[in-house]
Amino acid sequence: MKPVLFNQPTILTLLFVTISLVAHSQGVTFDTDKEHLGSNINSSYPEVKPIITPDGKTLYFSRQNSPDNVKGKKDYQDIYFSHFKNNTWTRAENIGYPLNDQYANGINSVSSDGNTVLIFNGHTNNDDEPGAEISRQTKEGWSSPKRVRIADFYNYNEFEDYQMTGDNKFLIMAVERDDSMGDQDLYVSFHKSDDSWSKPLNLGPNINTESAEFSPFLASDGKTLYFASEGHDGMGDSDIFYTKRLDDTWQVWSKPKNLGNSINTTGLDAYFTIDAAGDYAYFVSMENGQRDIFRIKLHHAFKPDPVMMLYGFVYDSKTKVPIESNIVFELLSTGKEEGIAHSNPLTGKFNIILHSGKTYSYRAQAAGYMPVEESIDLGKIHKYTELEKNLFLVPIEVGQIVKLNNVFFERGKFDLLENSYYTLNRLVQFLNDNQNIVIELGGHTDNTGSSQLNVKLSLDRVESVKSFLTAQGISINRMETKGYGSLKPLVENSNEDNRKMNRRVEFKIIKK
Repeated sequence: MKPVLFNQPTILTLLFVTISLVAHSQGVTFDTDKEHLGSNINSSYPEVKPIITPDGKTLYFSRQNSPDNVKGKKDYQDIYFSHFKNNTWTRAENIGYPLNDQYANGINSVSSDGNTVLIFNGHTNNDDEPGAEISRQTKEGWSSPKRVRIADFYNYNEFEDYQMTGDNKFLIMAVERDDSMGDQDLYVSFHKSDDSWSKPLNLGPNINTESAEFSPFLASDGKTLYFASEGHDGMGDSDIFYTKRLDDTWQVWSKPKNLGNSINTTGLDAYFTIDAAGDYAYFVSMENGQRDIFRIKLHHAFKPDPVMMLYGFVYDSKTKVPIESNIVFELLSTGKEEGIAHSNPLTGKFNIILHSGKTYSYRAQAAGYMPVEESIDLGKIHKYTELEKNLFLVPIEVGQIVKLNNVFFERGKFDLLENSYYTLNRLVQFLNDNQNIVIELGGHTDNTGSSQLNVKLSLDRVESVKSFLTAQGISINRMETKGYGSLKPLVENSNEDNRKMNRRVEFKIIKK
């Protein structure tokens, strides 16, 4: 049996959850009952394809055949959304044009920042053209969706599913191609620098079978994959399975596990979504013949690895006005880009997902501003964590000062450590992009030791930075250096954390 498109009126039963039964073949019991999301979400019309944002605060779904939809040919469905406020869901609203039109409309996935969505079906000039479309939040609302460009893309199957991961780095899809093992297979494409996607790579025989695999959902940890299959051992037409990616080839996966009869039924079970915390699974279930949206507390055996949700707002450091910007996050040790988020153009709010066991640098960047970089070590994160951190971008003006947070030296020495190079190379790029700017490099220490030696150490350190920039082609005439020692602390030197903040290198614009 093939998966059923949501715009067909004969959609089969989705996800009837039996309560407190032992999970099929896994010996796992779900501890809670399924929870109906209530009349603010569900109506007398079918609700399908729920997508929860990683922060768990916004739910998107499609509603079929409602008179409040944009009416069009055949059976139609529109996208609706609801926010979780004061421990309840707000009354769902039609998301409106341009995401809804006269065709079947739905959302495949939403980015970690909530400001980018992947659309299916609507807005195609040719109904037979395969693929997905992308839309981003602007100051005027959602942008007109644009086709996602995938290298060597084709699909022999009449059905297709897509999911863009929250970090905008990977595109998971269920399509049928020359190298498919039978019917729909799961594939991955990788984001490229020109905003296109690589040729789809088959996820291999650990996941794909001679029958259909579809409805993929890769969790926020970037490893845990939930998908529907008609080929793996199950209870009915299709069941939902769980697997872990074991390396970076995207070919090695743990043996898929059936989520059991607390989730799966004898009918078609698919379209499963969870928040970044991995606490709740959202799905569609039949209740007395009516398709409604439910959730259930996810058993720990099926949870993704823990992640951190880093969130906050991006502001102009001078005016405190919110700024639309990109937030780029990288591995501090290698400079490898791990993802890009976008702050909301009206509020400046951003969310990014960071993985446990890694140390990151992250920075906001926008036209007319100097990028400000921070770092964070997640080596000791063992459970889902949320951290608020506001970012302040410095306007490119004479007198403005930027702290170079990820420039490192050995304690008491002035030789640059290698993991400083990524930050300093971005300073090189900034100076190349702004050829008229002259800067002062200022070195600072804490108040430990001799003030005279501290001044010398701080000057030696900025001279090392200057030498690095000169070696990268920056004219020596565009840089001045000054060692301030402990004369200009940011905070009192009352403890080691404060002293660490005071040991720093800054640059100040002295000519523009």
